[in-house]
Amino acid sequence: MLPPVIKTITVPCPPQHAFDTFTNDIDTWWPKDKNSVSAMNGAVAQRVVMEPKTGGAIIETDHTGTDLIWGSVTEFSPHSKLALAWHINLEPKDATFVEVTFEPSSTGTTVTLKHYGWEAFGDKAQDMHDGYNAGWVGVFETAFANACS
Repeated sequence: MLPPVIKTITVPCPPQHAFDTFTNDIDTWWPKDKNSVSAMNGAVAQRVVMEPKTGGAIIETDHTGTDLIWGSVTEFSPHSKLALAWHINLEPKDATFVEVTFEPSSTGTTVTLKHYGWEAFGDKAQDMHDGYNAGWVGVFETAFANACS
């Protein structure tokens, strides 16, 4: 069993702003040109939206205008925690899991992303783990962090 991918950053804003940026404003900071199904096909996604509620979906509108479901929101606790079943280009039964927590700190908010459940990928688990470990650097540690600055 592979360990989770864990990324922790501190952003210079209160938890409410960080949480709202991650959820409601995802389209403004997600690198759609590099980290999307459209990007896998050499194009740029039109938008990325998260429905801000438990049971909501994460949706990419791809370069052709087709909506693609990336996952679902399994926990929506405003300003403190978000949990997702993450299944980009996969069936929901093959999802991995992403948890994002938002904790007040002396300089803003400590945001921790934990991505786990790699066994869903079978013999591709190590490659997927390594790919997401690198991918979350650009998406979370860079793009999201910059959006909170």
